[in-house]
Amino acid sequence: MYRFRQLWKFSTLQFHKGVSEYQNVSQNVALRGVTLKGRYNDLPNLIFFPEACDPVENWIPFFSDPNNKILDYRNVHILSPRNFGTSDKHYSFDVEDLANDVVRYMYYNKITMATLAGHGFGAKVALAAGCYHPERTTGVFCIDYSPMDQRFHEAFTEFRGFIKKLSQINTKEMTKSQIEAFLKENIECVKWRSIFSDNLIKLPSGQWDWKFALKFLNDNISFNKADSLAFWPVKAGLFTGRAHFAFPEFSRWVHLGTNTLPMLKVCPQVRGFGHDVHSVQGDNNTLNHWIYEFKDQSFVFASRFTKFLSMYDGVHLLLKDRTEVGKEFVPSIIYSKKDPNHVYSDYSPAHYYHNWRFNNVYKNQDIQNK
Repeated sequence: MYRFRQLWKFSTLQFHKGVSEYQNVSQNVALRGVTLKGRYNDLPNLIFFPEACDPVENWIPFFSDPNNKILDYRNVHILSPRNFGTSDKHYSFDVEDLANDVVRYMYYNKITMATLAGHGFGAKVALAAGCYHPERTTGVFCIDYSPMDQRFHEAFTEFRGFIKKLSQINTKEMTKSQIEAFLKENIECVKWRSIFSDNLIKLPSGQWDWKFALKFLNDNISFNKADSLAFWPVKAGLFTGRAHFAFPEFSRWVHLGTNTLPMLKVCPQVRGFGHDVHSVQGDNNTLNHWIYEFKDQSFVFASRFTKFLSMYDGVHLLLKDRTEVGKEFVPSIIYSKKDPNHVYSDYSPAHYYHNWRFNNVYKNQDIQNK
């Protein structure tokens, strides 16, 4: 807790009001979490989604750390996806519903465009939102995730087994100490055990329950359906904007030899390994998925994140990076190289103010020009 206090003083932190509710209509689902205000005024926004069941609080030190410098470039919204944390619950895990949740949050919070990012399942939510709503997305940053079928990966089958074990007990008939004892006996992974423990919530009745929708989650991962947490459906299409993928060298979720190919397939602007796809060196640790638990690894991921935000995110695709904005000009469409009468012109790619939809910046500029 001391570390949290030390880091929070560098930024304005605000937990979102409201409690998680079960919704009958998918369009009524509201996302909640915490917002970290950046260190400067009028900064663009970054919306980040943690792994399934992972509390948003676990990522606050990562984004708040002044050495990581992420808050120098963005306001950060750390949100729980639907059915997790304080966000609303609904049976559907369909990728289009997940994507629409993001845009709905942006509209209610008056965010025109944003950088979307996530970790594990959270990265799937971010990428899905980018695919369905590219006009609202300046870029996508994925941590330890690849858009493919991960239902038979060892790491996911382990998670599925843990959820099945949780489904065997009725927490409302148990004390917290009894639930903790069950977790200690049945959840072998210390990290998942800690996450599940953090998800315990005491109801007004005095009974205990999970913060996530256990029944919906268990139903989703028990059947090999197209909307499974660990499956990337073809119907999501492509994300044609700027994207970046980073994962641990010995990741259990992204196998370096083959699992990087789907990144290039879904995100055609990704230039390949060493450019937009990076493996971060580290030990062969089964817990390396949780990058914020390792100081050195966390700093490297944050450096990749910061470079993407400062140099590539939101930059026109025909430019190399932000250094070319306003300096390099792009040739216009060539009718025919053999046509001697054609005049080959060029233009400077346009870049829009990040919150033009909810701001009068262009309207005020027109008034001044008159």
